Formats: sequence, structure tokens, C-alpha cells
Amino acid sequence: MVRVSHNQDVPPTKPRMPDVPRNLKPYFLCLLKKGPNWNVTEGHEKLMPEYLAYLRRETESRRILFAGPITDDGEVIAVAVVEAASAQEATAVVNENPGVISGHFVAELHPCYLPALDGVSVKYEDRA
Repeated sequence: MVRVSHNQDVPPTKPRMPDVPRNLKPYFLCLLKKGPNWNVTEGHEKLMPEYLAYLRRETESRRILFAGPITDDGEVIAVAVVEAASAQEATAVVNENPGVISGHFVAELHPCYLPALDGVSVKYEDRA
């Protein structure tokens, strides 16, 4: 399940102020939280490899710019930054997450502005 904050699309920009960075771009911040099946492991042994393959595929395609776990044992378990033209497009990306599909995760999407992340790259080992 994906929850999108009230403001589903990034609002139009206002006139620039001198102390606001000029290289801001719209993104979607995805917060993954523990879902109703968080503790269900039996029958879901392939979930982690499927999830990692999903992250790699989406990162290599630049739909997810980066993602990582939250390590404090709270309700939020991971974050990701999604690049999408609309909340609907971002929701479609997040809905493909195997953990969201299985109910192990619940995703929240929040439109945001961040400095342009065009130069951010995630490196993976070459596939054998």
C-alpha cells in the first residue's frame, strides 16, 4: 500500500529568493514503514533477493536515485528518493516494490525539492 501526502504533485515554483539554492529539483521522498506482514517470514524466503533486485533495477534506470535502510529499529525501515514526473508515476514505481506487494512494507510518498541529484550514482558489481 502506498500513501501519498496531501500535496500529490510538486507545486509550481515561486519567485526565487537569494538564499534559496538555484539548483533545486522536484523529487519524491519515499518512506518505507513496517507493514502488516512485517514479521511474516515463512513462505517469503525469496523476498530479500527480490527486493534487492528491484532496487538495483530501479536505481540503474534512475527512477530511484538512491535508497537505504534506517537502522534505529523504529517504524520507518528505509528511505528512497524517487524521480518521477507526477505522484501517480512515483506511486507506480513504489507499487512494484516486492515488499510493498507482499505487505511487509507500507510506503509513504512526499513531494519535495532537493538540490539536483543528477550527479549521484550508485555503483553495483558487474553481473557474472
